[in-house]
Amino acid sequence: MKYNNTLGTNFNNDRFSLKKLILVITMACIIFMSCGNKNDGSVTKPESKSSIAPLFNNSIVSTKIDFIKSSDPDAFLNLSYKGQEKKEMPDSRSNQLFDQNTYVFEAIFTDNIKIEIWVHSSFASTSVAQQYASKVAGPLGKLPNLMRTKINHIVLLKGDGTNSSEDEGGFIILYSDKIDTRIVNNDLEETVFHESAHVSFDIPYVKSGNTWKQLQTNDNNNFITVYAKNNPNREDLAEFALFAYTMIVHPNRLSSEIEDWVETNNPNRLAFFKTIFK
Repeated sequence: MKYNNTLGTNFNNDRFSLKKLILVITMACIIFMSCGNKNDGSVTKPESKSSIAPLFNNSIVSTKIDFIKSSDPDAFLNLSYKGQEKKEMPDSRSNQLFDQNTYVFEAIFTDNIKIEIWVHSSFASTSVAQQYASKVAGPLGKLPNLMRTKINHIVLLKGDGTNSSEDEGGFIILYSDKIDTRIVNNDLEETVFHESAHVSFDIPYVKSGNTWKQLQTNDNNNFITVYAKNNPNREDLAEFALFAYTMIVHPNRLSSEIEDWVETNNPNRLAFFKTIFK
């Protein structure tokens, strides 16, 4: 009997084709399963990109922007003198904490908030002390109510020094020379806002929990000022708050270029402050 070689060849070819088919199916399954593992229900972070340069050196002195105008609503009502008392008057230039004869004034606002303004005895007279207390009372009146409620008192020191704040004590420290300079440069309202932002927001959002740090991360660690970038855990919130407040409460007061930059590079921080300044 003669062997049919054609039948054997066809059978071998079929086996070879079947192996190829199985191999293709197997590879497809492996690829499909591998791709599926990358999206197993977890949130995929967007592809990271390099941070971009800040817009300004700092929010107040280097911008020349009139964030808070003299024509803006002012809740300041009146200022009264309460006398001289012993007060804690911390001064970075001195180790002496207490001042025995501090001039004490009380600023009253239309929302029934009262803030004491403590003026160091080195101002030497009630009239001069009241003059400087009055200079600060107006900018306090332009703060949003929620920030004004967080301030316990103001410390006014004579001479030149670095303006600062104490969030735990709920007060800000201002120096007379800086006050006069900021008035000339139309920056005093912004200075009071910046220091008040520390008092209002640092403890709940920067020092407690991870709220602000997460917003920075979500914004790809882009910072609007060099000062904020160099001090991300201390100054970024207060620096950005001034831009956010102006955009939210006074839209179009900033240039379109600045607003576009913020919306593009700090959208998460901006969204956060919209819940506060709404």
